[in-house]
Amino acid sequence: MQFLLFVGANNTLAAEEVSAQIKKATQISPNVYRFEMGSVDEAKIIAERLGSSIKLAVLLEGVIPGAKSIAKEIKAKNFSLSLLGKKENTSKLHQEVKDNLERGRFVIPKDEFGVSPVINKKHKIDEFFLDIENNQVWQTVWVHSFMHWIKKDRHMPHIDPQAGMLPPKIARSMVNLVPLSPEGKILVDPFCGSGRVLVEAAEVGYQIGGTDIVTNQVQDTIENLQSMNFSGKIEVLDATHLSDKFSNIDAIVTEPFLGKSKFRQDEIRYIVPGLEKLYLGCLKDWLKVLKPGGFVVMVFPWFNDGKKEYKTSEIIDGKLKLSYNPLKRGIFYSRPDADVKREIVILQKQ
Repeated sequence: MQFLLFVGANNTLAAEEVSAQIKKATQISPNVYRFEMGSVDEAKIIAERLGSSIKLAVLLEGVIPGAKSIAKEIKAKNFSLSLLGKKENTSKLHQEVKDNLERGRFVIPKDEFGVSPVINKKHKIDEFFLDIENNQVWQTVWVHSFMHWIKKDRHMPHIDPQAGMLPPKIARSMVNLVPLSPEGKILVDPFCGSGRVLVEAAEVGYQIGGTDIVTNQVQDTIENLQSMNFSGKIEVLDATHLSDKFSNIDAIVTEPFLGKSKFRQDEIRYIVPGLEKLYLGCLKDWLKVLKPGGFVVMVFPWFNDGKKEYKTSEIIDGKLKLSYNPLKRGIFYSRPDADVKREIVILQKQ
């Protein structure tokens, strides 16, 4: 069966996440991927797992982009039509389809990505995407659980936007950059903060562990995990001493300490060496706890003082290359108005 996956426009990790989790997916337009899978249920499972996914549609075999053909597929009271990859007005087509129905009303989408998941669920819409050039019709079969994502973003016991927490969907996408099936695998975040990465790792099926040097952060992580009915080994510990408490880890996923939140440009050249020393200490210690072939997905900050760009990920190009194989570099995520660019790097223990 053939499917279309729609991803969020604001998730800059989407392409890498889809590539890691759906090996033969093909990008057909910005934010839309096509792939094959054995059943609708299988496709829904993978869509549910991705942090970037917002909508899934299946190809309707034998259905063509004509009013009568589409009308036969409409079961709900409301329907919506979009031209795949095009922003053309579909009012006329909507009316033609409605004329072939005994009852029902249509919802005209704002763009080629169809109606929003909120409207889709609220109004129980039969939604279709028409590919005129290929004479195909696709129907939405799944939309993401936006209320669940909102809960994790805003309503867990400990939420502090000022602390620079990763948005849940970005945290999920980072977890999914690990090219592993999570069942029976252990994932650890050595800079766990309030547990965003660990919540997402637990949801997709990893056994989890985490550390933070700040006692209050560790307690926040434990309580946030408990609010989602998850648990794991969470310790107060310096990330450079992970080997004191952990062993046989399959993957480490983390956004480490990135330096103080506010700084002057002239301070950058003094901040960077300290961060590089921290990251080197961590990566050397983590070699002791990672299984052979284990993975690290880690954020490295880039700074610019107006004269020079400082790329902390360049520490990998030294002696660490003997121990880690850099699988992916140059994956960027930046928060709005951020002074620091975040480069996500995927490493594998050799």
